[in-house]
Amino acid sequence: MAAASFSAKLKWQKQKFDIEINPTNSVVELKAQIFSLTGVPVERQKLTCPKAWKGQLTDDMTFANCKLKAGLLIMLIGSADTLAAKVGKTVFIEDMKEEEKAGVSLPAGFTNLGNTCYMNSTLQCIRAIPELRESLSAFQPRGGGGGASAGCDRLTFALRNTLNGADQTTSAFPPMEFWTNLRQLHPQFAQTGRTGAPMQQDAEELYSSAMASISQSLKDTNTGALGDNVEGNMVDALMGLEMEETLTCDETGETGVKREITRKMVCNIQGGGGINETINHLTEGIALGLKGTLVKFSEALQRDATWTRTQKISRLPRYICVQFMRFYWKHSRAIEEGREVERGEKCKIMRPVTFPETLDIYNFCSDKVQEVLKLNRDRHGDEILGDLKRETNSEPGLGAAEESKAAEEKPSDPMEEDEDEDLKAALALSTAMNTADSQPVSNKDRVGYGLDPDFQGNYELFALVTHKGRLADGGHYIGWVRQEGDDWLVFDDADVSPCKTEDVLPLKGGGDYHMAYLTFYRSKN
Repeated sequence: MAAASFSAKLKWQKQKFDIEINPTNSVVELKAQIFSLTGVPVERQKLTCPKAWKGQLTDDMTFANCKLKAGLLIMLIGSADTLAAKVGKTVFIEDMKEEEKAGVSLPAGFTNLGNTCYMNSTLQCIRAIPELRESLSAFQPRGGGGGASAGCDRLTFALRNTLNGADQTTSAFPPMEFWTNLRQLHPQFAQTGRTGAPMQQDAEELYSSAMASISQSLKDTNTGALGDNVEGNMVDALMGLEMEETLTCDETGETGVKREITRKMVCNIQGGGGINETINHLTEGIALGLKGTLVKFSEALQRDATWTRTQKISRLPRYICVQFMRFYWKHSRAIEEGREVERGEKCKIMRPVTFPETLDIYNFCSDKVQEVLKLNRDRHGDEILGDLKRETNSEPGLGAAEESKAAEEKPSDPMEEDEDEDLKAALALSTAMNTADSQPVSNKDRVGYGLDPDFQGNYELFALVTHKGRLADGGHYIGWVRQEGDDWLVFDDADVSPCKTEDVLPLKGGGDYHMAYLTFYRSKN
């Protein structure tokens, strides 16, 4: 039976805080909780309580050897000074405080807490989404209550504290507060192996579980992050793709349409002997996953029949996550104690699949979304062609006044006038579908929340999580995040190092080196 938590008091400077101590937790987990309350970094905390333990509470101590009881008064010594701007004085890096160095040095990595590279690499990618960071900074947990909603609030608050804490230091930051709340809310991440050490987990499962929980808490979405009042939650507004699925009965032609929100796209991978359609590029894998067949009941036939399934994107987000379907379950049979039993083994697909630096999403969109994107593309092309035409047709030696007079005297062309009207109509439709005003356009009429009215359907690669190794339940994950232009950073847990775009694009797989597993794209014009 798990030991019950109890309340204690924490005194820091002239302030007092109520804290909860769980005797089964580690000292580092308690310090992570204290950090979320005071802002004092874990490595700076000095905790004393003469009635419970001797001297300072160190990370290697256990609460089992302490005399714990409700109402204890714990003293905290440690600094959480904020940065003060200094004008007119040169400050050298070696003389700076840790928080000051964070503004001029490489960003901090995350400490590996025991096979937590899957979490550390994914958090670094999430850390690079400014609108989500803004929404997290404005978040305050709802008071009272319990259950799943309270757990989601605690995880969301822990994510905020973890990302903010990493921003304020150049040393590796321990994401203990987030990990603790993650394991409480999603017990699968608390699994341990035979030795008692934490088991390696899946980065995609971490991303999907965390985003699902955070979406339950970030409901107050009128934060200005998208310049829009957003229905639902900020996670889906930023990263949710609305998919329109059409089912068509192959025998009768009857159809059914439904829409749902997903927070990722999937790149299916297949190839090799006996496979008709091999996948060599990310767009091919996405297209493969958007079509298929299934067997379901037909009202017209009053029996099961084969249906064709097609999916299209009916609303675009600012950010798109694409998962490479590299892991799968391989079923086998074995004889145990004289009887045949089924076994399942998680395997990895090593096939190389390239991915683009710029992802064109146009072909995956519904007709309605394609119409707006095409209008923007045509208008953009006409503007370029118009500039070239003016440069080519302008008579040498004519000044601006002469060119304007010549244009006025030139006979009007009815076809050109029609084209101008078409362009005006295209601009009006594009603006109406993308811009919120006093009468906001409904969800179903939007291309996407917060997208530029001139958005043409292109997304830029800005982060990815890679996996190295042949074992699905082992190996190692690291994160890669674009800083600016061709400059990237590699986040290998606590180690952070620079690299270039030319180092990222070859991470396509096919060998024992790191290969893309999650890729993150952001909208661009």
